[in-house]
Amino acid sequence: MRKWFGERVLQRLPAHPTRLDGERFLGQLLAASSLELTPRMAKRSKLDEEEIVITRDWGEEKSIVPLAEVGLLFGLALLGKRQPELLRWREWALKFSWAFPAFLILVVIFSALVGSFVRWILPAVSVGLGVGTLVGFIAAWVEWQAATLTSQFLQSRAIIAREDDRIAISKAMRALAARHCVPGMLQLLFPEAKRVSARQREKEAS
Repeated sequence: MRKWFGERVLQRLPAHPTRLDGERFLGQLLAASSLELTPRMAKRSKLDEEEIVITRDWGEEKSIVPLAEVGLLFGLALLGKRQPELLRWREWALKFSWAFPAFLILVVIFSALVGSFVRWILPAVSVGLGVGTLVGFIAAWVEWQAATLTSQFLQSRAIIAREDDRIAISKAMRALAARHCVPGMLQLLFPEAKRVSARQREKEAS
């Protein structure tokens, strides 16, 4: 599902530069909304009750994927205002999808080191990864709701001048949400999103 609904869509996005960079895009989104959040750029993105923080890569680039990252975070802020319990569920799901599979893998490593490897450990790891994936779907579903909110928000306002850019941003937000179909720890094995961004920059430069 990550490959089909995520990476495949990201690879087919238009690579031309957009009129806005991520920082200006976020500023216009907040100005057109009723959200009282302070925009800021830092090394890591973050969303809380007082500010919305985007990474410098998102803020400085003028392309579809960074704008989609900003739009998805903005959609989560809208969702948090309407249904804060969903945002809390997402935070829990993201933490669980990282921590639980990692804990089981550490148990396997420790058991192998002390020589007490038993037959039920590998099935337990498989079940743990399955549970982590199921919980990841919760996070993906919440982000799909956030992407829908941002798409509807953009449809009713002239923030994105080009219609094809607005459609591409909407598709990219849903594709980015599909990353969480894979448990957090195993996402390290999927570097396609970084390659997509690099490939887009190369196309823009040429």
